[in-house]
Amino acid sequence: MDTLVRHRRVAVGEIDTFYREAGRPDAPVVLLPHGYPCSSYEFRNLMPKLADRWRLVAPDFPGAGLSGTPDDFDYSFDGYAAFLESFLETLAIDRLRPLSA
Repeated sequence: MDTLVRHRRVAVGEIDTFYREAGRPDAPVVLLPHGYPCSSYEFRNLMPKLADRWRLVAPDFPGAGLSGTPDDFDYSFDGYAAFLESFLETLAIDRLRPLSA
């Protein structure tokens, strides 16, 4: 069973985005957005424990963790929501699984 947490980077639009990922690529996806101020680092110990059932994806928001800090980003709730939508589209994730399921 692969419970290794992988560190990855992807361009979301023009934003250099760092994210952690664990689990099988074909498993149901659970998105783990972090709070403020924080980063995906807060999930580093949780992810291996859940990776046997789900594909876990934990991005660092713009301006947090190891992601870029663009000057023209909308650092508001709406801006972060739009970023998450673009992040999921970039990774071709079109369905998420509630963690309680």
